[in-house]
Amino acid sequence: MTRRMWLTVLVSALAILSSGCGGAGGSTPTPRDQAGSGRSESAAPAETSCGGVAEKVEKHVRRPEILSVTIAGQCTSLSIKTDLDDGKSGTAERICEAAAEVAYTGDTNAIRVLGGSGKELSVGIAGARCLAQP
Repeated sequence: MTRRMWLTVLVSALAILSSGCGGAGGSTPTPRDQAGSGRSESAAPAETSCGGVAEKVEKHVRRPEILSVTIAGQCTSLSIKTDLDDGKSGTAERICEAAAEVAYTGDTNAIRVLGGSGKELSVGIAGARCLAQP
C-alpha cells in the first residue's frame, strides 16, 4: 500500500471513529465578509473545548475560502470546511499545511480540508506533510 493510500485510509478511519464518539467537540465559524461573499454564515458561539484547537487554527490560517473549522470526537480530528471547487486540491493542501502549524497539539492528530461540495480535498496526519486528494 502506498503512503498516500495509507494516509487516506488512516484519516478516513479517524474521521469515522471520531464522528460517532460523542466526545468533546467545538466549531468555530469564521468571519465572512457578507457583502463580498453574498452569503450569510450563521454565527454560533465559539466553544473552547479541546484546548481551543479549532479557534487557534481559524485565527492562524485566516483565508476567505474557509467557512468553518470543527474539531470532532475525542479532539482527534480537525475538519476545515471551505467553499473551494473540487479542482482546488492544491489550495486545500496549502490550507492544511498552514493549519498543521498549530493544530497538532493535545490529542489532535488528523486534518481534513473539505471543498464546497463536501469532497475531501486534502488530508494530513501529525508527523507527515498534508496531501492533496486527486
